[in-house]
Amino acid sequence: MSTQPKVWLITGACTGFGLIMTKLVLAGGDKCVATSIDPPALRELEEQYGSSKLLSLHVDVTRPEEITAAFNAAKDAFGGVDVVLNNAGLGLSGVVEAVPEATAKKLFDVNFWGSTSVTKESVRFFRDVNGPERGGKLMVMSSAAGIGAPPFMGYYSASKHAVEAITTSVSKEIKPEWKIQIMLVEPGWFATALLLNRPADLVVPTPEVYGGAAAIKSLTATIHPGDPKKAMELVHRIAQKDKLPFHLPIGPAPIYLAKTAASEWGKVAEEWEEEAQKPEYGPL
Repeated sequence: MSTQPKVWLITGACTGFGLIMTKLVLAGGDKCVATSIDPPALRELEEQYGSSKLLSLHVDVTRPEEITAAFNAAKDAFGGVDVVLNNAGLGLSGVVEAVPEATAKKLFDVNFWGSTSVTKESVRFFRDVNGPERGGKLMVMSSAAGIGAPPFMGYYSASKHAVEAITTSVSKEIKPEWKIQIMLVEPGWFATALLLNRPADLVVPTPEVYGGAAAIKSLTATIHPGDPKKAMELVHRIAQKDKLPFHLPIGPAPIYLAKTAASEWGKVAEEWEEEAQKPEYGPL
């Protein structure tokens, strides 16, 4: 592995996983382009590390032109980008029936369309600007909810399932000679702002027919959020490796959900294999 400092670009860098990773990257001696909708939140880090190590930019991931501008700024400041943590996102809890359509669309604008725009620009930059001699690593923040689908998190889960699907498709579209690696990061429950301090418009009251507030309370009573710093320390260590895994589940929840999903699909396939593969249903 090269001992030269790497250049990271992190979206959603002002809070939670993004802020933690920004600190880890800088403490480890690498350079960082930290993007968020609240760059002043990074002022203390700017004063500590200076412009030779940290570039803080305002980026709204729902605006593709701002994403492109951030990558261009990274090239001008640091000569390129080696690692992207595609992290910006919103949380949303509420019964599917009760969540206003406008709220759900706002969630998808950030979690799916915003994430996808960052992925697209990362691939383009790694291929066309870095070239195969440098390539790049793209780490896309998904969730345990992108593996399963907990109650009261339908739209959030749907947004993360969409991220999983499009990232998987992109990983199969890129050519090996481009030297681009992609990894889906799938954390379970962690004590970040997304879980603990969601804006009021992203926590939709539960109708009484579904059990009201008590239903949510009962669901979350047994949840003991993990340490987000430890989760990002793992991601940071993995990022140093020559080869990234495509999936990185973190915590007991995604592991349980992945095993459960595999088992359930295995049972379905076994039960319906003979019937489902009859000639009249067509070829693969």
